[in-house]
Amino acid sequence: MELLVPTVSDIIFKYTWSIANYKKTISKRSSIDSPSFELNVNGIHSSWNLSIRFWKGPEGKRITNPVVLCLNILNCIVEEAEQAKIRFQFGVFNANVKHWEYCHVSRTVLELKSNSDIISLGYKDLSIVDRHLKKNGEVDLMVKIQIIQCESEKHSLSQDMDRLLKHPRTADTKLICGGLAGIEIPVHSSIITARSNVLAEMLSPISVSPIKTELELEKDEEQKGYKEGQFLYSLELLDISKDTTDELLRYIYSDHVDNLDNLAPQLLSLAERFCLQGLKELCERNLIETITPYNIANRLLVADEFGCEILKKASLAYCEENLTVLNKSLAWKMMEQMNPELFNEVCEAGMGSSRSSNIDDSELSN
Repeated sequence: MELLVPTVSDIIFKYTWSIANYKKTISKRSSIDSPSFELNVNGIHSSWNLSIRFWKGPEGKRITNPVVLCLNILNCIVEEAEQAKIRFQFGVFNANVKHWEYCHVSRTVLELKSNSDIISLGYKDLSIVDRHLKKNGEVDLMVKIQIIQCESEKHSLSQDMDRLLKHPRTADTKLICGGLAGIEIPVHSSIITARSNVLAEMLSPISVSPIKTELELEKDEEQKGYKEGQFLYSLELLDISKDTTDELLRYIYSDHVDNLDNLAPQLLSLAERFCLQGLKELCERNLIETITPYNIANRLLVADEFGCEILKKASLAYCEENLTVLNKSLAWKMMEQMNPELFNEVCEAGMGSSRSSNIDDSELSN
């Protein structure tokens, strides 16, 4: 078992399963299970494994490619039942280029309680081809698992700060976003200033009214209204939508983002604009994990625009390994015309692939 510690505080477990004589093994067995492995985090003691199962064709014959790769929890011991978010990602090792090929990240919510029942958390159809076979016939599969305990984080600093954002009794700044709608969100200038020098410079003082009594504050909160006299500063972000602003503020207050899968490109742009390096790293990691043939061109353009070297390297490696399945899209045309240096770099990466000798620049530019 290998532990990976990312930029955020959650621990990521990584387990690698090597299957010897892969072709012979799957031809003779109706199911394959990995050795079990233990995950112990914050009072949760659990056993897991990976398994391979097979689909059947119309005539009932077993299909050996693609296979069905499953993640299972075999048993669990906890003091009290609690909900947890489980985030996992499968991978298969490309023996030709010595690089992992990752599947999409999967997420589920699970009630963790003491039991010995086998629970399957998810599966992926996985095609194993010649590039995945080592010289000795072995295949390496991998899973990354992240357990995020909902209950245990209830009184963490991150969760307390998130609650402060939702119930801003002491807010002294009105943030205005959402274009013509002019949506106001109460925030705290001290937190904004501590997190971003750029946003701190954008705070504008406004006129101050007499200090409100506790009764008046309670009345304002019940009515969910904030009168201008309550605020000392204003912060205008009119070019940012309400949904994106909510996630930006969630990161500023709690170091977390809930809707990263849908908003990573927009938040990456804001991270660069407001000098939020931690948010930039979160977005970059998400964009790497969600690369597909359909979005790879956009990923490369984003990486180049915002100086994301890790994302760029991962995207170029993906192009090298998957050039024959890349989708021709407007983004490739834009790249060729607006950023020919990047386009040529992609083509050079593709020509370096052992699987792309019959592909040239026109394959992307058509």
